[in-house]
Amino acid sequence: MIVRVDASSPVPVFEQLRAQIARLIASGQLAPGAQLPPIRHLAHDLGLARGTVNKVYDTLVQDGLVATQGRHGTVVLDVPAPRTSPEDLADAADTLAVVARQLGLGKNEAHAAIDAAWARLG
Repeated sequence: MIVRVDASSPVPVFEQLRAQIARLIASGQLAPGAQLPPIRHLAHDLGLARGTVNKVYDTLVQDGLVATQGRHGTVVLDVPAPRTSPEDLADAADTLAVVARQLGLGKNEAHAAIDAAWARLG
């Protein structure tokens, strides 16, 4: 599982991590039955407090995306594919525009960031 957090982002670290894991599950990159890294390992790898990662995992449990199995860790549940619409992409674009503006970036920089993100997806 590859996730990144940016401490300098206006988006809270908790939300960055929660959203990335949720997207990995929704996209199928984290398949049902896949095990998430132990909280202490992920916290160490990302340089976060264990409590932050624990809160993310608890929220994913509440959202019905994962289940905790005690010593056996946290696993991805088989959830139905989300229903999406063009409005969902428009909402995401609005969020990106707001964040870009908060960072003092213009339209060209936002487009470059999208192009780079798309390239990283492969």
